[in-house]
Amino acid sequence: MFKFCKPRSGTSIFKPLTLMLLPFALCSGSAVAQSSADAEIAIDTSHSGTSDSADRILLAGQLRTFTQQLAAASCAVTSGVDVEEAHDVLETAMADFDRYLAALLDGDEELHVLGPEENARVAADLAHVEEEWLTVHPSVEAVIADGSDVDAAHFIDDHNLKLLELTTILSADIVGHYADPSEVSARDSLLIEIAGRQLMLTQKMAKDSCEIWSGYNSEAARVDLAETMDVFESSLRALRFGLDAVGVIAAPNDIIRDDLDTLLARWEIVKVNQQTLVDGGELTLEQKTEIFHDLLLELEDLNHLVHDYKEYAERGE
Repeated sequence: MFKFCKPRSGTSIFKPLTLMLLPFALCSGSAVAQSSADAEIAIDTSHSGTSDSADRILLAGQLRTFTQQLAAASCAVTSGVDVEEAHDVLETAMADFDRYLAALLDGDEELHVLGPEENARVAADLAHVEEEWLTVHPSVEAVIADGSDVDAAHFIDDHNLKLLELTTILSADIVGHYADPSEVSARDSLLIEIAGRQLMLTQKMAKDSCEIWSGYNSEAARVDLAETMDVFESSLRALRFGLDAVGVIAAPNDIIRDDLDTLLARWEIVKVNQQTLVDGGELTLEQKTEIFHDLLLELEDLNHLVHDYKEYAERGE
């Protein structure tokens, strides 16, 4: 049995990969990993039992990714990049954030959340997320209604990291309260955590890229984008080829190996345009559109990867 460790509030996610993963490998009292909520996005929602633990983990993880997707899509809409797709992404992410947060607070039978949250710590986390979300929500609605409302997009951008911090804490506490450590080994939880974190990072890179080309917080975004790219690529390579220093094994079967090869191949294409931004270069509208669209494709493929890691872990191979 292992212990789930909560990351310290305010801890940066942008570190060399070995440092980023040490909290999972060195958690006191066990050799362990924190299972990521995002890692459960591909859970099968057909249920024969009465437990809603996996569903709560699923929804909390999706909230974490939405914080960055909302900021990326609102920036894309107001900067005239892939406007139709970005508008659809923004509208869907807002509606899903509303519904998933409400489900975690009060229950939602269709989402198989069977009742209101009863754990005091998790309930407090949800209240903090809700408070910040209600601050951001009107600006999301404003961008949906008027794609030229740059001030509203800037407001979303200014609040996205706070919302990310709060949903990350929520996610960790829900995993800590609801996850059954007897179902998945510490080693496999670490693999799922790394893969799950990648989901959010795709959308953070989309947001950082848009900040650069739109000229809003561009210098800080350029530094963030470079660091996020490094973490994203290092994590993909660790999953594909292994990283002994933190106990990450290479892709354990052919399905996961193929998933990772697909992700790495697309990454080689996507990172070229992003590197141009990091280096201070300019992109055409077509290249900006490619970044936004291709990172959505990476997100979709990462969902498949997480699902395949979860199946591998549950088989106990």
